[in-house]
Amino acid sequence: MKTSKRFLILLFISIIVGIEGCDKNDDEVKSEKRITFDNIEVLYNVLPSGNYTAIHFTSQNTAYTITNNGRIFKTEDGGNSWIWQDSGTELYLSDMFFWDDLNGYVVGGQSDGIILKTTDGGKTWFSIHFQEGLSSICFINETTGFVSGRKLFQTKDGGKTWNEIDLGYFAYGNLNFFDENTGFLTAGNILLKTIDGGTNWLAVNNNIIGNHSIKKILIFDNIACLLSNGTTIFTTPDKGTTWYNIDPPILNSVYFFNEWQAVGVGQHWYELGYFPNGMLCITNDGGKHWEEKYFPADEFLSINDIDFPNDATALVIGNSPQGCIIKLNF
Repeated sequence: MKTSKRFLILLFISIIVGIEGCDKNDDEVKSEKRITFDNIEVLYNVLPSGNYTAIHFTSQNTAYTITNNGRIFKTEDGGNSWIWQDSGTELYLSDMFFWDDLNGYVVGGQSDGIILKTTDGGKTWFSIHFQEGLSSICFINETTGFVSGRKLFQTKDGGKTWNEIDLGYFAYGNLNFFDENTGFLTAGNILLKTIDGGTNWLAVNNNIIGNHSIKKILIFDNIACLLSNGTTIFTTPDKGTTWYNIDPPILNSVYFFNEWQAVGVGQHWYELGYFPNGMLCITNDGGKHWEEKYFPADEFLSINDIDFPNDATALVIGNSPQGCIIKLNF
């Protein structure tokens, strides 16, 4: 159950998108405080050059970030300085789950997989190795959790041992839970749902996501957001009974402030360019229009993830030749 305030208002989005007659008029949009790119600060060389795949705040000033070659870094001052942590691996690290500043998990690997666990804020990391690459992790309580990748595994003893769950699919993508009973899991372009804590998984109507491949499932309370590899976000306000679509640029992650305003991160290729640029984009009208801002390739080849310690500030990480981080203030 990866709770995140970033989708607190997705309920409203899912109501307004696709329901005729609910569009907000221009005067109403203009009356709200608009989010802009006015307060962006690029911090150079705060991290080593690298491809940072994810960032996660565990409290107001404490956050972790991971890379595609096994490195873990931690900040305790809101991102101004970072401490390297010895993970003991050089595998691709792709996802994190933390209970608090001290206790958490990191997963990764492509051909071979690994689960890393810390109970002391990353001073030490204990590892379990797998013959299969892993890409997503979620716990539904302190003892029961799941990891997905080339195979699906479950633990019932807080990550000490993991047992395979064979659902008959070739590989698995992202997973997340609403609560201890209900969750989503992807297998290619198949969306699976459980209502009994992962004992049984059933395919959701495939007309919902069609041929889209889902790379990220984000959930808060009863609202889920499925971020596709294309330009579509699928949202549901009722655990999968009804669905609505939003069409942003191609994004790696996104954060909604309210039903109208959001910031997304991704990558942009110029038609005649040789290198891609990192991209930020914002919407002030519920996703109907998106304003984009690009960062040169020597700063970011791609922007991969964003996280907020509060509703006014954020940190953004990505594939950065100069070890850059972006601070956003709204």
